[in-house]
Amino acid sequence: MTKMIGVATGDESRGVWQKQLRHHLLHNGLAYILIFPSVILIALIYLYPVGDGLWQSLHNFNRVKPWAYKFIGLQNFLTALQTYQVWLALRTSAIWTIGGVGFSYLLGLICALLLNQNFRLRGVYRAILLLPWVVPPVVSGTSMLWMFNDQTGLVNRLLRGLHIIDQPILWLSKPNLAMIAVITVYVWRSFPFMMITILSALSSIPDDIYEAGRIDGASSLQLFRFLTFPLILPVSIIAMVLSSIWTFNDFGTIWVMTGGGPASSTTTLIILAFKESFQRFNVGYGTSLAVIAMIIMLTIGAFYLRLQARQEDIW
Repeated sequence: MTKMIGVATGDESRGVWQKQLRHHLLHNGLAYILIFPSVILIALIYLYPVGDGLWQSLHNFNRVKPWAYKFIGLQNFLTALQTYQVWLALRTSAIWTIGGVGFSYLLGLICALLLNQNFRLRGVYRAILLLPWVVPPVVSGTSMLWMFNDQTGLVNRLLRGLHIIDQPILWLSKPNLAMIAVITVYVWRSFPFMMITILSALSSIPDDIYEAGRIDGASSLQLFRFLTFPLILPVSIIAMVLSSIWTFNDFGTIWVMTGGGPASSTTTLIILAFKESFQRFNVGYGTSLAVIAMIIMLTIGAFYLRLQARQEDIW
């Protein structure tokens, strides 16, 4: 008897679910038909390359030795995790990401605080400071490559004109200086994003809070420390996490300026994956490095979504 009741209940719930599905498709069927071509296009553009990359990373695939193509499972990943060059590239990626994001945020914060004040032509200055953000990485990298040239570059000529240096600095020929140069270029190109984000957060802070702080005798530094910075901190964290994903995945800036050199000092994991796949033709191993980079970025992305959800709960 109990079994018959359970079967009847299951049939009833299945019937209700089918009715709800039929009702949903009846009212939204046209919408699904209209978005179906876009879904197919997105799947072809994004999902197929990702799936094919995952499949190739599980194979011994070298274009120089096509006869040696075979399935090797996770061997490429094990080899990568046991290779010093990969760990060096990960360390370089960490330095590149932390330096680029950290200094971008600092410069963006300073510019946002200045542009949040009331003065003439404030909109013009905002528009001018946005220009680096719209410049493509290849264009900015090529321009800065000329500027950091050791003989005719604007940077060395300016430093020599100010009598700061006597001999030209080999910016792109020394490992430590090359990393400083590429981070400088990336900071110049990416700080407007931080500036806009922080500026939007600053504009949402009521003036009454600052008035109350001034009445209590707080200085400008105290107002920033105890009022401004805590209020913009949630937005700042999300902006930094999102920028970390973009910075870690950046390819054009480093490739145009240094190509990963000198002596692999600016070879990030993305650059190393490109070299393995397209210069050494070891596609399977290079794709496994790209998959490792994708996993790292997905981890950062999951952290970003968690922070965003937590911020929505707070607000």
